[in-house]
Amino acid sequence: MKNAGAPVRAGEKVPLAQQIACVERELRLRRSAYPRWVAAGRMTEEKAAAETWQMQAVLDTLRGLAGTPTAVQPDLLR
Repeated sequence: MKNAGAPVRAGEKVPLAQQIACVERELRLRRSAYPRWVAAGRMTEEKAAAETWQMQAVLDTLRGLAGTPTAVQPDLLR
């Protein structure tokens, strides 16, 4: 993938596939970290659910723009 991990200059567009991959990574991170944060009292369960749901909506929107399925992918539920 061209420019994967490379810094983006002002005005440079990030390809949609890279945006989708970034949001998928963010969702995996949230689904891994948020339960620990809730248990530690750093975040409420309601806030964790809302933040995860909103990021899932971003992913669904990007996938819709890309013409790919918007259903939650099983690997993101881990």
